Amino acid sequence: MPEDADPALFDFHGSSWQLPGAFLHVSGGSAMAMSRTQQVIDERPTPHMVLFMVLSGRVTSNYDGLVQEHEPGDIVVVDYSLPYESQTSGFEAITLTFDKASVPAELQNNAHGLVLTANDPTGAMLGTQIKALAEHIDGLSVHQGQVTVDGILQFAAAAYATPTTRERRDRRFLFQRASSTARQSLSDPDFGPDELVNALGVSRSKLFRLFEPYGGVQRWMLAERLRGSLQSILRSTPDHKIAAIARNHGFRSEAHFSRAFHKRYQISPSSVRTLAGESMRMATYETMLRHGGGNGGAIVEAWLAAARA
Repeated sequence: MPEDADPALFDFHGSSWQLPGAFLHVSGGSAMAMSRTQQVIDERPTPHMVLFMVLSGRVTSNYDGLVQEHEPGDIVVVDYSLPYESQTSGFEAITLTFDKASVPAELQNNAHGLVLTANDPTGAMLGTQIKALAEHIDGLSVHQGQVTVDGILQFAAAAYATPTTRERRDRRFLFQRASSTARQSLSDPDFGPDELVNALGVSRSKLFRLFEPYGGVQRWMLAERLRGSLQSILRSTPDHKIAAIARNHGFRSEAHFSRAFHKRYQISPSSVRTLAGESMRMATYETMLRHGGGNGGAIVEAWLAAARA
């Protein structure tokens, strides 16, 4: 249970079915956090894997460094021999647990964190099979249930083995690594695409393809620097000069910062500080932060758009 959750409101419910080669669990509950650390893996190794299907709610999970947000219809592979952690504000899900050695090699190897969504035809088909099993398992014999599971796992192995599924997972992981590396150095005005290429050890063309949806590496870095500076302005006291905030976020001069800031937000940094001085507006910002799921950059920009409206 998360540290800030009310124990009186905690809820976890579910039903389970044991089959010869699998374990089916339909469960749900309130806000909670789960993890399997490397220490736990070393102390209590298990040969199992899981297909986890979200029915309702949202789940944020970290698969050995790959962070993903799961929504209803997502089906993710979890390998219990590798670290993972997850948290949710409330969920309903179906979990199919099975022995790793009993499934095709396509599902055994490098599958941790692979996701199929309801928008993917194979994901929709797999989801239909898993939900049908959960709905009708009470009417099946043990043998029929296991045969059904075997068919689901055979289909899952074929679905997750597609290059597109793995490339999507690997591209997401590389982007997270790239963005995390870049954010650690954005205060340095000399840190740009070439420095990021060297830090990651990837080709320039691969890096640019990775950031293409964001308008390129340089544009992404500028947006991140501006979001960070916007957050700093809201958190700072009036005696903290705008020029110092600009330098702390990788801008060589206050003039360059102000032009870029106004171009993105259609308001000057000093005017944002004036808005931040109004207690009602800041109370709204604090409320948005508490309920915004942790994406501070997106929240502060949403607050500014609302404050200017």
